[in-house]
Amino acid sequence: MMAEGNGYPLGHAASELERLDRQGRMLAPATRDLLAAAGLGPGMNVLDLGSGAGDAALVTADVVGHSGSVLGVDLSPEAVDLANARAADRGLANVRFIVGDISDPAPGGPFDAVLGRLVLMYVADPAAVLRAQLSRLHSGGLVAPIEFDVSTARAIPSTALSERCNEWVRATFDSAGIETSLGPRLWSVLLEAGVRPLGMLGVQPIFGPDDPSGPALLAGITQTILPLMERFKVTTAEEVQPETLQARLSSEFAASNAVFAHPTLFCAWAKKN
Repeated sequence: MMAEGNGYPLGHAASELERLDRQGRMLAPATRDLLAAAGLGPGMNVLDLGSGAGDAALVTADVVGHSGSVLGVDLSPEAVDLANARAADRGLANVRFIVGDISDPAPGGPFDAVLGRLVLMYVADPAAVLRAQLSRLHSGGLVAPIEFDVSTARAIPSTALSERCNEWVRATFDSAGIETSLGPRLWSVLLEAGVRPLGMLGVQPIFGPDDPSGPALLAGITQTILPLMERFKVTTAEEVQPETLQARLSSEFAASNAVFAHPTLFCAWAKKN
């Protein structure tokens, strides 16, 4: 099972970092709403777990402002270098990224909040990761992971190609041992980590028939995991036709006047005693 460790099984090739950057921009409004509901605010010093190319951390930086700070931790040196470059391009001296394993207590701190978006789904024991970081939090500090539920992704009305893509993605994640429905279980994960949840919220980004974001998101993840799809015999490149997939999805959505519902993002939050 590929999710036994705390690595990122989809890799850190330039194409994947570009996909994550695109996904991060499209999910920024929903992320901001979830963080606000959890109680993140100006002046807070934040630890971002599995920060990747920095997309969620940069949204967090907007919320905490120049009086706060963000430290991102990720296993990939390539992702960390890109994230630091992006922060520098924006003149964000209060945002930095380091290479590290999120299963180990992060250096620095103590922090006012520990966050992480779409990262715990790739680890074997999400609660253990959060427990490891609780020691880095102030008393009263916020724990607020964000995860999704892949099963909620769909076109409305349903379209044939989008349904096949969603089925391929779900089957491949299941075969790879990736948790596809961690979002709805975050309340239990926080309890297992030793903190009592104070609230939980789900937000589902939805993109209209003429919005290129929907086809780009669905085609992007399908193309990224195509090698895994073939490895697990879910489908083949010949069937997927990755070079034209986004264009075909766009045509299908437009012809059916269909919206694309991205997997619902969930955030549950708690405070350290």
